[in-house]
Amino acid sequence: MVLAGLSTLVPAMAQNAQNPQRLRARAAAPAIKNGRPTDIYILSANGPMVQFVESRESQEVLQQMASAFKTLYIFETDDFVDAKVAMENRKYQDARNKFHALVNKYASTLSIKDSLSARAAVYELECAMRMMDWAGVKGLLAKFPVRGSNLSPSAQDDLEVAKIMALIPDKDWNGVKSRAASFLATKKNATRLQQARMKYALGAAAMVAQDWNKALDYFAEALVLLHGSDEELASACVVRSLDSYLHMPDVAKFLEDSAVTAAVEARKHNPETVIPDLQMKARPAHVKEAAALYRLHELMLPDRKLPAKYDGFAVSYKHPAAVAPAQTPAQAPAQAPAQAPAQPEKK
Repeated sequence: MVLAGLSTLVPAMAQNAQNPQRLRARAAAPAIKNGRPTDIYILSANGPMVQFVESRESQEVLQQMASAFKTLYIFETDDFVDAKVAMENRKYQDARNKFHALVNKYASTLSIKDSLSARAAVYELECAMRMMDWAGVKGLLAKFPVRGSNLSPSAQDDLEVAKIMALIPDKDWNGVKSRAASFLATKKNATRLQQARMKYALGAAAMVAQDWNKALDYFAEALVLLHGSDEELASACVVRSLDSYLHMPDVAKFLEDSAVTAAVEARKHNPETVIPDLQMKARPAHVKEAAALYRLHELMLPDRKLPAKYDGFAVSYKHPAAVAPAQTPAQAPAQAPAQAPAQPEKK
């Protein structure tokens, strides 16, 4: 039976009811069960109209204007969850391929706001971002299948961030600086990850301008914002920071010291090698900072070995002094015997 207030049943849609692709969705519309939220099963969305059935078994296809729904959320399918699990396990290329397939598989729902296909397209783009494949990001944006108005506000911001990061392979550093700065100034509700990506982009632009101190500031801010949320980007921030330090004259001069180069050579056979105390005390501030950053990377990302060109920082890290061992009773200074308890006064 056609529900009151819905568009007339379209007979031509009858064959589509046999389509095994029935996407469960939570919907609320005045014409459906008096506006109470209920589950429906979406078949497709052609232009402004959504075709659906009321149950998995129903053969009666109904349709309604997408704009008439107060809410319409398509639940994630098993294959969508599988792709998300791959992404959460940092199998980004695998997840990227799976989301790409889902964009096409559920393309019939693209005209629905925040549809399954739209979300898959956003996640595919996010995987490319996590891989720091900026050329790939640019390619995905060139054929991005979803209108911005059909994305959630946060996803729209993700899309804007991706467009800025896509300027990197073209070396459009002026564009990066102006658009990233504008994003940070205007998007007050931006996520920490979105902000971190903008800081990273600004740091990369500062490096091109050979403004090493500004680059270091941006990368440090990005690291704080990330707080472990994106290992690839966090590692890249450290690596680019170390590259910035290598360009500083005082750092370059210190690393050329024969005692430092000897320690670097010795480290190939003994990873615990450090420079002698004399050189350790003479480290410039920039070397101390770089050495601490190298150590942070070791602690934060122990499975990611940094290139050998940074070994000068590794041997220049001064580990905190070991805690003095506890004294044995024989070594402990003699203590005055405890005072005897006072005797009660005789009456």
